[in-house]
Amino acid sequence: MRLAISLAAATMVLFANGANPDVIKPIKDFTPPPPYTPNIAQSAFPENQFNRVPRDDYFFVTDLLDNSMDKFHVAGGFYGRTFYSSGLFKYRGANFYTILNANFSKANRYKDGGGREWNYGYARQGQSAVVGFVPSELSEFRFTLVHDNIDDDKQPHHTADSIKTQRYIGKFNARLGKEDLSNTLNFEIALRDVSRRNDNYHLRRADPSNMVKVEVDRKIIDTELKYDVDFSNWHNMVGTGYQHDNHEGKRYRKIGNDWVLNGFRFADVTNKKTRVFDTLSYKFTDAHKLSLALNYDWMKSNLNDLNTVYNGASAINTVAKLIKQIYGKDFDGNIKQNGLSASLKYDFTPNKQDNYYVAIESLYRMPSNMERFSSLYGPTTRGWISNPFIKPERHNRVNLGFTYKSEFYKEYMSSRQGEDSFSLGGYFIADDAQDLVIYDRRHSAAAAPMNKNAVITRNVDARIYSVNLRGEYNFARNFGLKTSLFYNYGQNKTDGRPLYQIRPFEANLAFDYKDYASFGSYNIGTAVRYVAKQNRGDFDKATGFGIDKREAVKSFTTMDVYGGFEFKNSWGVRLGVTNIFDKDYAEFISGEHVGALDPDPVVHAPGRAVFVSFHSSF
Repeated sequence: MRLAISLAAATMVLFANGANPDVIKPIKDFTPPPPYTPNIAQSAFPENQFNRVPRDDYFFVTDLLDNSMDKFHVAGGFYGRTFYSSGLFKYRGANFYTILNANFSKANRYKDGGGREWNYGYARQGQSAVVGFVPSELSEFRFTLVHDNIDDDKQPHHTADSIKTQRYIGKFNARLGKEDLSNTLNFEIALRDVSRRNDNYHLRRADPSNMVKVEVDRKIIDTELKYDVDFSNWHNMVGTGYQHDNHEGKRYRKIGNDWVLNGFRFADVTNKKTRVFDTLSYKFTDAHKLSLALNYDWMKSNLNDLNTVYNGASAINTVAKLIKQIYGKDFDGNIKQNGLSASLKYDFTPNKQDNYYVAIESLYRMPSNMERFSSLYGPTTRGWISNPFIKPERHNRVNLGFTYKSEFYKEYMSSRQGEDSFSLGGYFIADDAQDLVIYDRRHSAAAAPMNKNAVITRNVDARIYSVNLRGEYNFARNFGLKTSLFYNYGQNKTDGRPLYQIRPFEANLAFDYKDYASFGSYNIGTAVRYVAKQNRGDFDKATGFGIDKREAVKSFTTMDVYGGFEFKNSWGVRLGVTNIFDKDYAEFISGEHVGALDPDPVVHAPGRAVFVSFHSSF
């Protein structure tokens, strides 16, 4: 079942919308962590926003159990002081398949490499269900439901904690026509229901005169219809989509015994976005393909609570007045934006193992609600009033990439006929961004403290580079060596200063050994991560945004050691020691679960810890 679903997914990616502007993300986004989906839940390491070691990429023989065709799968264990467990059921019949998963996490306080204990933690539980029907080779219908609940997500770097985050995601997919997309109609409708509650008093001591909570609700409906067809050496995919997004966030302050509305995180925002797209491909030969992709988006936005009065100074007691004070313009609550994205891509695929591509892209990204409609006033640096008049971004990019696999390569730690083999890959993206949306500060010279240095958003021109190189080498039948390198560069050309939160140079190296024994198989390995000093950043709130922190720029090297065994394809154990030398360090990229625009203090990553987990399938 896993193989069949993967093949279908691979085909969908092969003929995806080639000019989709959604591939462009904000420089810094503030969102809860993604849900654990069934394909990763059994092997996942528990999430920690202050520790970005890519441990989910480590090799373990227990993955054979987690990914096997057995119906029942169980996994659970301790990762330092954090507990994670997951159970999964999957079944495939002649024309029916299902996947069910439930997972639970409990994260707790930890010590960093310097011995300091951090008030960190959360309780998380999620469930997911996938049910599919395949009446014939020419049709498939799939229902997906995901629930994710996070309680008491402590934010030691921020002034408030995320008390509850709850997400429901429902999706229905229908395919009519061949699975290879040679003559196929696909339809999708999805609903996302997200609610969040943050406050400054449940998980920490608070001044009784300054108890504040923020309640956010968001409902998004997405629909998409697309048709794929082959004719001669051509393939065309044409489609349309519609999104309805309602986003409401209210801030309350306790005055006496009552909770009083004193600001809008989002003033009941409604977005209506329509999309049409087309990707036309021509194969000169089996090895050479040229694709032209076009995408056009229209969006209408409305703030329904623009003039709703809340508790505050009369000059800023509505969102309309607040925007007028900060940006000097009257806002009627309505915004219309539309724009074209385009891509021209050449693919060279000399064989099934190798691929090389070059794409010239011009992508049009509309700002997010957080970048346009956040509207909370506050003293000095505490306000956050985004610019509703901000322009969409235009990203003119060159995108190059390749994958090369030697003759006997199958996957990491697996070669055909036991021969030595290797794989190389990477990408290079050069982006000349016009009207890039950035966070900045108001830098007001006024004497009044209210909103004096509040966070705002504005457009700048920028240059961004992103490079990745990766390699995997299987040798001497039992050994593997894996490496990945990342380099990123961002420059705000308008102001002549670096962009904030740009990932520093990073190198990851893993060395693994795997062998078989009478009881089954086992592996041992070690992984080293090096992160260079980040000399470029936006450190000063007096002249810039100030989200980057000097304490987090230092270079560091960490090492993990790990191993595992599986017993006769039935059960197994994985275990290891993370940060074995107890290195004291902090990630340059700050936590993103909440809108921590000025992270203070800088939270350090966990020090040395032991993990052990049990895995079984039957």
